[in-house]
Amino acid sequence: MCVTAGKRKVGRMLGFSALLIVLLLVSIASAMDVGKMDFKKIKEKYMRDKARLRSHHFGIVINEDTFDEAKEWLLASDDLAVASLLSIKEKIENSPVNYPEKDALLEEIDGHIADISAVREDIGNAATVEELKDAAKELKKEWLEAKVSLKKAIGLRWIYIMEKMLDRADKIAERIQELTEEYQAQGKDTTLLERWLEKFTADTERAREKVEEAKEKLMGLERNRQVNRFLLKENIALKKAVKYMHHSHFKLKRIIWFINHQQTGAVDIEGTGILFAAGNGSVSIEGSGIVKICGNGTVTAPADNVVVAVGFGEKQEDNGTVTYTGEGKVIVRGENITVTAEGELKVFAKGSGSVHLEGTGVYKTKGFTVNSTGFEEQEVTEEVQEEVEEELTE
Repeated sequence: MCVTAGKRKVGRMLGFSALLIVLLLVSIASAMDVGKMDFKKIKEKYMRDKARLRSHHFGIVINEDTFDEAKEWLLASDDLAVASLLSIKEKIENSPVNYPEKDALLEEIDGHIADISAVREDIGNAATVEELKDAAKELKKEWLEAKVSLKKAIGLRWIYIMEKMLDRADKIAERIQELTEEYQAQGKDTTLLERWLEKFTADTERAREKVEEAKEKLMGLERNRQVNRFLLKENIALKKAVKYMHHSHFKLKRIIWFINHQQTGAVDIEGTGILFAAGNGSVSIEGSGIVKICGNGTVTAPADNVVVAVGFGEKQEDNGTVTYTGEGKVIVRGENITVTAEGELKVFAKGSGSVHLEGTGVYKTKGFTVNSTGFEEQEVTEEVQEEVEEELTE
């Protein structure tokens, strides 16, 4: 009897415990649902706060208490937007940009002025908070659309600047073609000048194609972010174009200087210092230091002392000596090295030893003792020294 009663008691306890567990699970599930709901509300408030922080009008509230002031503020904002568009329109009209796309942009701006002026009527006629809020949203929407046209006008002006740079490049190319013919009539070697002109012309032709593509793409943009990305890329392209023109002009000056100063003959140099030489002929260098030779021809050096060898169509090794043939660049570094080369070359060297140059060209040196029977020696300026140092530390 006692055992049976105990079993019943235990059975009642287990049933009660199971009921508690079920109730506990239900309460936990309910708490989780509430937690989800609360979290969702918190997230919504967070996103609203974040949007307000990004707004240019953070803190402005339109309700019954601020209705009159908000309406006045929106009317003033509308007037300012129209005045801004009229001012910018006048500047575009007076700008030197003469593309057909300019007229299309002016028409777009006229449309924005009309649309924003129409929103002003909605603001003035708003009688409730909701109507005023709707008018405010419409004003913001219309202004964002107007900004797209204004930014397109900036992009068009940048394209115009690049096109004017290309027009100037065409005139430079024409003058260099005339100069090349003049030098050829004088019997001077114009190979470097012809190569420069060929590359410069090809680069400017490609640039013109890209400018036309950019103009077409710009006029097809409709969203603010799209125009922002376009202007970012256009800004980078414009900076690169300016840098390219400066670099090309610098190279052109060096080529013209070289043609005007090159002479035929030979020169022996010895001692310690730096050297730059350019021309068509041969060079022999013996000593310790670093030598860089680039151009089109043949270069021979100790194989173990070659640091860099780029380009060249042919390479031959024989008893620890390597010979490169073709167009490329070689850098040699070491003690008691011998480097020889011939062809159309540029030579940069720093160290001690002796150098023999022969052919047609120019050279600049500092520190070495010179015994010249030809060539025209030029004093090394700080600019040339920096150039040699830069070439040898690539």
